[in-house]
Amino acid sequence: MATHKINSSDFENDYKLIAIHANVAPYKLAFQINLKLKTKLKKSHFEITFKDNESVFDLYKHESETYNTKLYLISNKASVEAKTNTPSLFENFYESRFLIPELKKAEFLIKIEGGGFKITSLLKKLNEIESVISCYSTEINSYKSKYNLIFE
Repeated sequence: MATHKINSSDFENDYKLIAIHANVAPYKLAFQINLKLKTKLKKSHFEITFKDNESVFDLYKHESETYNTKLYLISNKASVEAKTNTPSLFENFYESRFLIPELKKAEFLIKIEGGGFKITSLLKKLNEIESVISCYSTEINSYKSKYNLIFE
């Protein structure tokens, strides 16, 4: 029986990544993107989670068979209840965890797999959305946490 060993070239990224700054709930941003781009972003059946820090990141997905494209809207920020051993004035307090820590200021990420998107026109349309403060394309190759974006 043949075995297949996984090496780092199996995870080469053939996707584009857009960072979005927006102070809005993920479902609301997904709705606004659907209206603007005429996509059908839907809440995924699973969420991105990490066992070590119990972080949960929302995931919305649009798949176009016509253009052979997958578009993901991912929350980059999750609030986790911090545990302390010392008595405190406040019983509960939360700290932020990030899917891609190198992009701490971005609340959301759009991952585009396949297709022939023109990133400049896509960025222009995203910037026209009322709740989007700013958005920009980013190069993921230099980030240590780029493997956090492999979820399918």
